[in-house]
Amino acid sequence: MNINDTTLWSRTGFRSLVVPCALLCAATAVLSACGPSPEHIFTYPGGKTKALVLSYDDGPIEDIRLAQLFDQHGLVGTFNLNSGYLGQTRAWPQPDGDSVYQQYLSADSLLTVYARHEIAAHGTYHKNFKEISNAEILEEVKTDAAALERMTGRGVRSLAYPFGSSNAHIAKLVGSQGITSARTVSDTRNVNLPKNLLLWHPTIHDSKCLPYAESYKALQTHELTVLYVWGHAWELKDPVRWKNMQQFCAQIAQQDNIWYVSQGELADYLLRLKNAEITKQGMRNPEGNGNIWIRQGEGARVLEAGEFGNF
Repeated sequence: MNINDTTLWSRTGFRSLVVPCALLCAATAVLSACGPSPEHIFTYPGGKTKALVLSYDDGPIEDIRLAQLFDQHGLVGTFNLNSGYLGQTRAWPQPDGDSVYQQYLSADSLLTVYARHEIAAHGTYHKNFKEISNAEILEEVKTDAAALERMTGRGVRSLAYPFGSSNAHIAKLVGSQGITSARTVSDTRNVNLPKNLLLWHPTIHDSKCLPYAESYKALQTHELTVLYVWGHAWELKDPVRWKNMQQFCAQIAQQDNIWYVSQGELADYLLRLKNAEITKQGMRNPEGNGNIWIRQGEGARVLEAGEFGNF
């Protein structure tokens, strides 16, 4: 498997489900014109068809309270950190001339705060990738991932682009550093799977996510979907915003058909699905690919590496 080849479903013609929030409950499955379509064949682990990704940037001390909220409800976060600022307080100039002072977590607190969550890269010094050279982009990604891996003993394979700035060229550079998925800040307002894991556009910023909780729970479809919410924990110092996030987490949690998953783990699973070999007779999971889940009758079953399964 070429981990830099992150454009999904090109071989199978996977058609994604475009579902604006107001229309989530009215969504219907898209049928393939020729043979079994993968959006109806695959499931997430346990036969689930929905997923929730929660992605937060920078690594401020406000992540402590947010991670605890996720822990309380059994949710999983992906926290994208600027390793060069950990343990510091930094002023960020604002368009109106004021500055926002942001206090970052210390390096020795990461494994405690993010014990149940993914630690991901965000550029060592949060530089805008569209305003720096190729060499500087590579350095920002490489040194950030390496520092976070050294601090935590965990592998780092996910990234959020600083300021959301990316394009196809930048995505290719990022993928060359062992990053398998990278998020922008371009809200799609739908629950489609990403077409390109290295240009992963989220569903919605958390300031507008509350209505999506009940809508996504009510969505009925056999297609795989993902509700991707992103933001910054320091923005949640606003009491109204924090209350809304508490309400969102309470509403979306403990759903039997939602997979609460990090960006990295979901990306790994989608790449495994891409490698599956689909025929009219069934599905083969190649050797070394890791387990995948397929629909079988009214239920679902796991297909281990090297196995063949009938539909």
